Amino acid sequence: MARNFWSSGATLAKSWRVRNTLQPDRMAILNAVWEKELGALAHYWTLDGVRAGYLYVQPRSSAAIQELQLREAGITRGLNKYFKTPWIKGIKIKKF
Repeated sequence: MARNFWSSGATLAKSWRVRNTLQPDRMAILNAVWEKELGALAHYWTLDGVRAGYLYVQPRSSAAIQELQLREAGITRGLNKYFKTPWIKGIKIKKF
């Protein structure tokens, strides 16, 4: 007896929704919303990477470090709203 290896698009879409195994790349989303969320301040901070849920940011000046420290909680909250589950714990500053 021959097996039918073909599936309809609706069946495939339903199986993806049920399994929900595909998660969008979080770094791609983070890079896309970094400048949108921070506006003009994003030019003073360079997003360097993420390790263990912490963003590593390279500021351009000591004034940018202070501004980042003051806004850390708001930035973290603002970036986490773009993800299904919050994964950014905080921001760590890389010294220049």
